[in-house]
Amino acid sequence: MTFSKYLLFTMIALSVLFVYLLSQDQALNQPIEQSTIYRLMMLLTGGAGLFVALTLYHQARSQEIATEKDLELSTIKIIKDLWITPNFQLANDYEKLGSLPAEMYPDLSITSSQDMHQVAFAISVFQIFEDYKTIYTHDKTGVNIWLGNFLNWAQSDTLQKLWPRLRINYQPSTIRMTEALFAAANEIKALRVKQGQVTYEDYQVAIQKLAVIFQSQIAI
Repeated sequence: MTFSKYLLFTMIALSVLFVYLLSQDQALNQPIEQSTIYRLMMLLTGGAGLFVALTLYHQARSQEIATEKDLELSTIKIIKDLWITPNFQLANDYEKLGSLPAEMYPDLSITSSQDMHQVAFAISVFQIFEDYKTIYTHDKTGVNIWLGNFLNWAQSDTLQKLWPRLRINYQPSTIRMTEALFAAANEIKALRVKQGQVTYEDYQVAIQKLAVIFQSQIAI
């Protein structure tokens, strides 16, 4: 049930109470200012004003949240069109583009279509880290679930190798979060070597630490 409906039902209930008290009021000859009905009317008038004010505030806030969400989704689409898609085009058209992919990423030693595909995919993964920071307040999945997914991905040696050359493309908070993910991932990898396997509890400990870091980065 929406906030506005709750307010409406409250006002209906007060109106019913008003009618009931009116029917029960026996002191009809007393000054109006001293009557129960007069006082109740004043209460209802103030309640109606409060109802209108709260409803207008709720509607304005809901519209503001919807606008923020639309803007965030629009930003993500623009990034996909202008950043993610061109990099996959570089990978898919690698043979046709000659030296262009390597020239566009001179620090990554791109010598094959596979190299370019790895770069394009790494870029998309790091962008997911950044995009999630943008939309997480509207997501119902939960921060810990996503951090668990990201922690799996961060265990990739290839992603960790490419990161130092690609980190310049992301916001400072994304850089800090990604490097925290890599640090946690390396701890998980070390546990796997030491224990032979990693337990659910091991992952949960790492995820809880990452959740604290994630929230601190959002607050910055």
